[in-house]
Amino acid sequence: MKRLPKILLYSCLSLVGLCLLAPVSFRLWLKYEYQLPPEQRVRKEFENNRADYIQFVTLLQSDEFAHFIDGGRNIDGMQSRLMPEYRRLIRKIGAKNVLIGNDGSVEFALYGFGCAICSDSYMGVRYVPKDRRTDTQPGWEQIVVTSLDSAKLPQEHGGVATGLYVVPIEPEWFIFRDEYQE
Repeated sequence: MKRLPKILLYSCLSLVGLCLLAPVSFRLWLKYEYQLPPEQRVRKEFENNRADYIQFVTLLQSDEFAHFIDGGRNIDGMQSRLMPEYRRLIRKIGAKNVLIGNDGSVEFALYGFGCAICSDSYMGVRYVPKDRRTDTQPGWEQIVVTSLDSAKLPQEHGGVATGLYVVPIEPEWFIFRDEYQE
């Protein structure tokens, strides 16, 4: 009978410890998970996969089934013979998603997060052709900056202001940071 109070005491202390540890762990995980890397890391990933980025853009430009729909380019997966190659390159590059703009630009989002009720923040590599179309969506022109560090970008409501910020790598290639404040 003397063991039962000890067991209950240890069980209660363990439960209290878990209840305290869970929120702290969750907060630390969120801080790590929803933080963009330094731009040097993205630059290094571009340098390591440069040929794959160029191959992806070249394939896209020559794909007869890639066509403009509603302000972006759509790739008809049922008809395009290049779909397996696109998938292979996306996996090799490590892109979360690839966005093809109606101006001919291609964004390879490597890092980031966003949701329906929170602000969006993405970072990756952006290709902008020299002969790009200039009828881009108003308000989403790229803003060339010297650094993508949060402290060095324009601020709004305690965070980085909405915008598409880029740092040049090569004449048609940029590291981008896309911010959208809710």
